[in-house]
Amino acid sequence: MPALVTPFKENERIDYGAWQTMIDLLIASGVHGLFVAGSQGEFYSMDMEERTVAMRFTRQAIAGRVPVYANVGCITTRDTVALALQAQALDVDAIVVATPYYVMPSQQELLEHYVEVCRAVRLPVMAYNFPGHGGVQLEPETAGRIAGQCPNLIGIKDSSAQLEQAILYRKAVPDRDFLVFTGDDHLFLPALEAGGAGTVTASANLAPKLFVDLYQAFRAGNRAEAERLQGLATTLGSVIVAHTFPAVIKEALAMIGLPVGPCRKPVGPLPAEARRRVAAVVVQLQGEGVLPRALVRAQA
Repeated sequence: MPALVTPFKENERIDYGAWQTMIDLLIASGVHGLFVAGSQGEFYSMDMEERTVAMRFTRQAIAGRVPVYANVGCITTRDTVALALQAQALDVDAIVVATPYYVMPSQQELLEHYVEVCRAVRLPVMAYNFPGHGGVQLEPETAGRIAGQCPNLIGIKDSSAQLEQAILYRKAVPDRDFLVFTGDDHLFLPALEAGGAGTVTASANLAPKLFVDLYQAFRAGNRAEAERLQGLATTLGSVIVAHTFPAVIKEALAMIGLPVGPCRKPVGPLPAEARRRVAAVVVQLQGEGVLPRALVRAQA
């Protein structure tokens, strides 16, 4: 499931035409859902109205072809509940709730936050653990306690880069199938082998076929092909940190002829050395046939 980019024009307004193009391309590539307004989608740069508009537009653009997962996480519980209710009114398929960022709440505060959000809606809810950006870790024990009180907590997106933790999340909810999606590209296959549900990854904007094929190879029991594709996914994931997140994927999309505009400031364009690193990986992926369109400018 791609963590969908949000295209912007040079004036930082949302570029809806480019967004429709990206959505159609990703669905045509066989992805199993779209995760809207996540970290790669630059949700942190949007106000509440923009986030609501983003959910409405993508719901309409996707038109029921794949499920829509919308991140409604905010710093405060009040704002998170308000956005969750908007998502429910817009009939998204599930909401994703990033941990409150900046304030670094305690585990008890996280429990109370998630319970209140889950009880405010009828929708399926997924937690979103991203300690590198959120500043706090949703512990597996806490997730288990939330799930015990809230049957509509169906799973978690874990971007902790810790396979052991992903496994513990599954074990924390033993009474039902608790879906664990990893967010780190190098863990996709290991997590699937450990019982994970899949991945929610920014990299799938650039190479959706790579991740779809990897998942299908795993499901078909084709271990050799799955390992080969996992190697490519790991290589792609290694350049995400070449510049300030989430600029790399947007730059790489421009390299293959799918411009989605700049990131909102203060995130700026890639420096020359970072661009060379990213271009080298794009060329490699193009040679492997996992990019959606012909390479046009990667070596510029």
